[in-house]
Amino acid sequence: METSRTSPATGAAATAPELRLKMLKFNGYMERTDRSWRHYFIDLNTETDFSDPNMERIDIEKIHDKFREFPSGEGSLKELFEAGPSSAFFLVKFWVDLNMPNSDPKASDIFYGHDNKYESKEKLHIKVSTKACSFGKGVVEKLQSVSPVAVDGRLIYDVEKSPLCEYMVSFIYKLKDLPDTKLMNNVLENFTVLQHVTDMETSETLLCVACVFEVSETSQSQYSIYRLVGQ
Repeated sequence: METSRTSPATGAAATAPELRLKMLKFNGYMERTDRSWRHYFIDLNTETDFSDPNMERIDIEKIHDKFREFPSGEGSLKELFEAGPSSAFFLVKFWVDLNMPNSDPKASDIFYGHDNKYESKEKLHIKVSTKACSFGKGVVEKLQSVSPVAVDGRLIYDVEKSPLCEYMVSFIYKLKDLPDTKLMNNVLENFTVLQHVTDMETSETLLCVACVFEVSETSQSQYSIYRLVGQ
């Protein structure tokens, strides 16, 4: 994926509104049900401050077409961005680790799941919408409602061991079966994920993370986080 990047803000302009909700974890994995091993396809697990004004920025015009139409009738990424707050919108590029153990995707001793984790300073009740998109159109969506738990004085929203849908498991194995990395990346160029988190009481956008993917050339997943900005 090629994108147009802009330099981080500097000096007096180097400020960013504090987010009401911060992402701490977002991953996808397979593991044996006896927990003897786990393999991460993607793994964002960080205390990175998403309000960092020095974060590299990417123009939403360069990627919005990858998130343009959803069966649920929810607005496109660009429409969500225009509704704001724009400070809550980010792009994450993942390098996916497909070097997982050989397994039957329907094996009963293998679990395919993902974890989400967030933090806020105020008590919220949130709705998490995670959509997989193909050629810019949403093909499957998972909705989750989450309330916070106080952990060491912090308000934490933790979704653990949420099952991956059959569509995603099948997609991963079809991708892995392709003969080379170039073909895999050609497929991933048209595959994206959008996670949109809202306040259940007001429907306000708290966090919106657009995800794009390439195959990792190392034995582990990697990621980079960017702030989405408008013209």
